[in-house]
Amino acid sequence: MASHSSAEPQWAENGNVSPAGPATPCEAQERVDPRVRRTRQLLREAVEALLHTQPFDAISVQQIAEQAGVNRATFYAHYLDREALVEDLVRSRFEGFLAERQVTFDGTCPGALRMVILAVCDFLRQMSPGCREQQRHFDPFMQTVVQTEVEKVLRIGIDRGAFALGGPPKLVAAALSWAIYGAATSALRAQGEAGELEDRLVDEIYTLLLPLLIPGLTAANIEASHSA
Repeated sequence: MASHSSAEPQWAENGNVSPAGPATPCEAQERVDPRVRRTRQLLREAVEALLHTQPFDAISVQQIAEQAGVNRATFYAHYLDREALVEDLVRSRFEGFLAERQVTFDGTCPGALRMVILAVCDFLRQMSPGCREQQRHFDPFMQTVVQTEVEKVLRIGIDRGAFALGGPPKLVAAALSWAIYGAATSALRAQGEAGELEDRLVDEIYTLLLPLLIPGLTAANIEASHSA
């Protein structure tokens, strides 16, 4: 699925937001500008509140803007469309979730892959709406955001060259991120509305995917090395 990533607003000399355009070298600075953060937070909160009362297809940009207390021009200065806003909402939630869990993959231990898998499973369960119709609308955004962000997390450790990879780092990170998302969603669907995902299922996913990181390595190998 193509990403609907929001375009960064361009700041004019008078400090006002000009129409959105391609990301610029000042992107990092713009992201920390309090005006940008505040406006985007208002828009995320607005669409989230509206999603509690009506399906995504029924929500208009005008409704979101009114709920956030801004005008349509301000909305479009920050987001290309409603899809970009919802994608940003999911990304913000997932980044916050990973930070709260202190999930990292720094290349010092392949066992950290299990923590990444567990975080993805727990996040998908937490974000799963009770309404099946709403779930249908959220799934594409969840897939895009989770896969992309997990790939970024994994690349931090993989790019340090600590693992004897079975392929190019970028390809391994991409394959692992897609596999983690796919295995997690499959396990959650199989479990249905039961409680938290059993550790056994997380371990099964971990055991299945670990050889993608280091061919020939198993969870038993790691456990044995830690107890030695």
